[in-house]
Amino acid sequence: MKKRLAVLLALFLALTSLSASFAETASEPLQVDLDLSKMSGTIVYAEIYNLQYDPGAYLGKVIRVRGYYSFFREPSNGHIYYACVIPDATACCMQGMEFVPFTEPEDPDHFMEDNADITVTGRLEIYVEDGASYLHLVDASVEENPEA
Repeated sequence: MKKRLAVLLALFLALTSLSASFAETASEPLQVDLDLSKMSGTIVYAEIYNLQYDPGAYLGKVIRVRGYYSFFREPSNGHIYYACVIPDATACCMQGMEFVPFTEPEDPDHFMEDNADITVTGRLEIYVEDGASYLHLVDASVEENPEA
């Protein structure tokens, strides 16, 4: 019962942040609340874990992450999922942050090269699909990082 209440509260908070999300435009950079792109792999891994464990503390916040681009098209319904895969410090364990690009790519299959080093900035929201709750960054800007 507690978990359902938490999910409902999180969903309510996500829906109330939608109006602010739609007010943003591509020319107005988002004010970043949590920048994980410059933190160590261990800290990022821990923070992403916290975010997934207690999303209510993060919903509606603008988050920036750095990782590797991944793309998946669900064969049963054609739905497209984009993700930034974030390794820990030793690159043995990875976590993904799903995102929805600000503008849907004309050719999603060739939006970006798989495993490209990217930085994603977007507002954290929750959505429900097939009875399960998921987190993703919406209105996300995606930048390919220059080679170091």
